[in-house]
Amino acid sequence: MKKYVLITNEETKECSVGIGTDSELYKSMGMQEADVEQAYNGRWYLVGYAPQKSQEESNVERITELKKKLADTDYIAAKIAEGSATKEEYECIIQERKAWRSEINELEE
Repeated sequence: MKKYVLITNEETKECSVGIGTDSELYKSMGMQEADVEQAYNGRWYLVGYAPQKSQEESNVERITELKKKLADTDYIAAKIAEGSATKEEYECIIQERKAWRSEINELEE
C-alpha cells in the first residue's frame, strides 16, 4: 500500500509512516510516497523488507493459543467427573482437545 514515508533505517528499510491525507505536510517533512508493509511487530517497512516471525516464535504463539483452548474447556472434564455430563455429550470437544494436545507435543519437539 502506498503511504508517505521517511526511511528511518537505511539498512533495514524501516520507515516512519504519515497517517492522514495532508500530502503537502508530508512532502514538507521530507517524506516520499512509497509502497510499505507492516511487519508482525507493528513497525512499517518498505515492501519486501518487513521481518517475518521465526518458526520458534510462531510455535510459541501457537502453543500458547492451544493451551488457552485447553484451559477454556477444562470445565468439561470436571462435569464428566462429577457426573453432570457424559463423554458422549462432549465427544466433539474431547476429540478437539486430543488434537490440541497432539499438536502441542509436535510443536514442542
